[in-house]
Amino acid sequence: MPFNKSVFVTRSLSALVFGAIMLFGLFGNDLVFTIIFFIVNILALREYAQLIEKILQTSFTNNEKVNLIAIGIFIFVWICSLPITVCTNNLNDFLRPYSFHLLGMTIGSLLVFFLFKKNAKSIYMLTGIGYISLALALLVHLRYQSNLLPMMLIFCIWMNDTMAYISGSFFGKIPFFPSISPKKTWEGIIGGTLFTIALASVWGYLAKEFPMWQWMVFALLASVIGNAGDLIESKLKRLAGVKDSGQMMPGHGGALDRFDSLLFAAPFAYLFALLCMSCLQVHFF
Repeated sequence: MPFNKSVFVTRSLSALVFGAIMLFGLFGNDLVFTIIFFIVNILALREYAQLIEKILQTSFTNNEKVNLIAIGIFIFVWICSLPITVCTNNLNDFLRPYSFHLLGMTIGSLLVFFLFKKNAKSIYMLTGIGYISLALALLVHLRYQSNLLPMMLIFCIWMNDTMAYISGSFFGKIPFFPSISPKKTWEGIIGGTLFTIALASVWGYLAKEFPMWQWMVFALLASVIGNAGDLIESKLKRLAGVKDSGQMMPGHGGALDRFDSLLFAAPFAYLFALLCMSCLQVHFF
């Protein structure tokens, strides 16, 4: 494929903007982090609705789209407000008094949207709320546990994708899941996972904030569950007959394209951290 300067510049600029926003969220405080993924939640739900419209060859009314996003917002904020971590934080303390009201609005919205519409469309949408809003809320709780954890989770996912691509390019022969993602190979998947675990072990040895074995398990979850998330989103796009889920990042796709692995990995990482890892907030500056 010939080099296209315009496409290269567009992809580079959008990647720089996206990277700056993510770094701002990761190194900022809890509120900044939550606001960024609050926005991601809305963007991802909107893209998910568009995919389902194409898959089911139907269309949602404006009221249905508004209700879907409203439910996703209520669930995201409500779960963020719940005391489901052992760690204290100011954001959780601020939101907790509104938990009952948020729960009431969530249940009311769910009844309006689903009670009288027991069809495939409603089932797909309910699944999407769990797939997106629940996962991102648990990512916020992972941040409550330690600001290092979502940073390392995202880095491990990125490292796994990068090393899987490199390993697959050099050694890939056996297709991993050709019906969904023809370019992925078993050699790439295994190489990406092993490199990511190795990197996490080095980080655990040098950083000392958590035991090495915990970082290694964390990396394993990011790699294995992250790959599953990537395949699920690829399957949705294939069913919908589209290349990208949206245009959030020109040249790179939409919110679901950027956070597909994270959406699946975050709940598992949160459960592992809750059960096995201590509360630890690190001051970067």
